Amino acid sequence: MKTTFISTSAISQATKLSLTKLQAKLADAQKEVTTSRFADVGTSLGYQTGQTVSLRLELSRLTTITDTNAVVATRLDTTQAALQGIVDNAQSFVGQLLGARNSETGPAIIQEQAKSTLLSLTDAANTAVNGEYLFSGINADVKPLNTYDTSPPSLAQQSVASAFFAAFGVTQSDPAVANISVAQMQTFLDGAFASLFDSASWSANWSAASDQNARSRISTSELIETSTNANEQAIRKLASAYTMVADLGIPNLSEETFQAVVDQAVKIAGEALQELTVLQANLGTAQERIADANDRMSIQIDILTNHINLLESVDPAEASVRVSTLLTQIETAYAMTARIEQLSLLKYL
Repeated sequence: MKTTFISTSAISQATKLSLTKLQAKLADAQKEVTTSRFADVGTSLGYQTGQTVSLRLELSRLTTITDTNAVVATRLDTTQAALQGIVDNAQSFVGQLLGARNSETGPAIIQEQAKSTLLSLTDAANTAVNGEYLFSGINADVKPLNTYDTSPPSLAQQSVASAFFAAFGVTQSDPAVANISVAQMQTFLDGAFASLFDSASWSANWSAASDQNARSRISTSELIETSTNANEQAIRKLASAYTMVADLGIPNLSEETFQAVVDQAVKIAGEALQELTVLQANLGTAQERIADANDRMSIQIDILTNHINLLESVDPAEASVRVSTLLTQIETAYAMTARIEQLSLLKYL
């Protein structure tokens, strides 16, 4: 005779199975109370699951771009600060040049100032954020500018010394540089010296930066340049102006030739300042476009979030009631299981 369906063992096992299901439902309900979202979105939404998955993918994409824009904005802010420092130093140097032009002690003083300002230009161009150099273009992991005044002499320093000796037959420190005429110096500055700062020589002796600037996707439909590089003419012209004052032996030049060098340096530095303004304006435009893109994406993110919440959100109050109900049912199930397990035929014999 079968007793399976009326035995205390069968009743106990059924109660335990019911208890396991109640505990699973309780876990889901508690999760919904905490997150205000369906514990199992797929089961709860059914055919609408595809819609919420698509919305979440788009939301994730916009959020990622926004986060990336924050990093790019930081890099642009730092680049602008570095450029402004370069501009300030250049403006100060031009003023010092004009003040030293007719001074007897001017050549020696302005030479040291030129060396210092050239080093400052190099340091500014080698600015890095999180290990990435801001003026390297797409070569962000490579330091863009080599230091000029080093021991042993840098390639740039050697090239200037070689060009000077080839043009005048003496070194920069030789007292014989006093015999260099204005015409000779002007020819050198416009010719051999200027060629040391053209693209090919600059890349060979001074810079490891790429001419191609970094580009960033600032929205789902916009890809823009978000950097500059140390190969820009403005940077090369400033290096040229500083170098001609720092390393062409100006303390030993005649007064007229010294003044010719100063005038050339002032001219080139002035051109560089105008070009730096253009660089700053271009980066400013990129900053403005990023801000506008972020504003648009913020609105889109809010709309997507609202749609997702409408699909996936649960009523916290209703979920709390279910938690309380399930807890009561579980407590009752535990009590029934305990009572059933205590049932024994021996107690009635």
